[in-house]
Amino acid sequence: MANHIEHKVVPTDGRGILAGDYLNQDREITRDIWMRESFPEWGTFLNLEIENIQVEKGKVCIWWLGGPSWILKTDEGGIFFIDVYSGPSHYTQYYYCGVCKQAGAPDINWMRMNPQLIDPWQFNRLDGVFCTHKHQDHCDIYTVKAALQTTDCMFYGPEDTVVKLKSFQVPDSRITTCRVGESVQVPGAEVEFLMNYDETVVRTGDQTTPEPYEKMAVSFLFKTSAGNIMFLGDTWYHDGYAAIGQNFDIDVAIFDMGRNAPGATDKMSPYDCARLGEALQAKVLIPDHYDNWANTASDPELLVNQFERIVHENTPEIKTCILRQGARFTYPDQADMGRYRYPNQSDKYNAVNSQTYGEMARKYQQMKG
Repeated sequence: MANHIEHKVVPTDGRGILAGDYLNQDREITRDIWMRESFPEWGTFLNLEIENIQVEKGKVCIWWLGGPSWILKTDEGGIFFIDVYSGPSHYTQYYYCGVCKQAGAPDINWMRMNPQLIDPWQFNRLDGVFCTHKHQDHCDIYTVKAALQTTDCMFYGPEDTVVKLKSFQVPDSRITTCRVGESVQVPGAEVEFLMNYDETVVRTGDQTTPEPYEKMAVSFLFKTSAGNIMFLGDTWYHDGYAAIGQNFDIDVAIFDMGRNAPGATDKMSPYDCARLGEALQAKVLIPDHYDNWANTASDPELLVNQFERIVHENTPEIKTCILRQGARFTYPDQADMGRYRYPNQSDKYNAVNSQTYGEMARKYQQMKG
């Protein structure tokens, strides 16, 4: 007789929807129900994972949410958003958009390709929202408003980004202006504010000439018990990063990569990403942003293959890590990961319960004695 499997009807993805309800064909569906049940695409699966995981002493965990968006959790339980974007596709125009100004384009449609992986309204603990700069996909009204209303977290950004945070009604008491050369203490980390050479954001806004780098963007170096994790937002390559590499110990560097049509640079090429890693003297390089905007997209395998090859050929002492959307990366344990693979859930498989080969599996067990 086959083993009996008890089927429990329990919520499966954090939405509060019973698993059996998906099989109920005779139930009301409205637009509101569809939106609540279908978005975010991952429900609160990652919310729950981030909240429940106990980061071991001497380690740090980061999750890639796709695009420029990251969450970091320290071994003291501190949870931090870095450039988290929870918005849709959007549209920019010449009078304001830095990329439009570079290219001479009257407007650009930014078509979002990556799924929404977290529910920004469903975090029981959030210690900080960090924005490297003011671009919509890095300082996002949906993320900021959710964090503002549901948590008591602090908000961090450079001078120009602070203006935007205040326009979102974030009170002064919850904002820290990030000035290059300064730092803050947060649960489980010290965060250094370092230079960021983003040539696009310095042209973003109503101004007709570029603004100073320090006013418009910063890099965040999270100094944790596990090592130092640097988030560089939408930086371009700049020789000035050699000065950072000579003065700071950088374990993991995270930065933008993508394909640029001739006439405007928005994301770094794989070659510039490799040069950046060399200048920073980082131990592990993780690219992001190449997956989410259609106008800077390419074959992702082609991009990451180029990036890995260039790093390996020129700086073989530096490791690369290619994540997937929703991936968790634990440092230093997974420094040698190379490429992330989604769990295949085979840990739940049990041969003796199979309807197709369970009988033979039980015979094999008997043969083993």
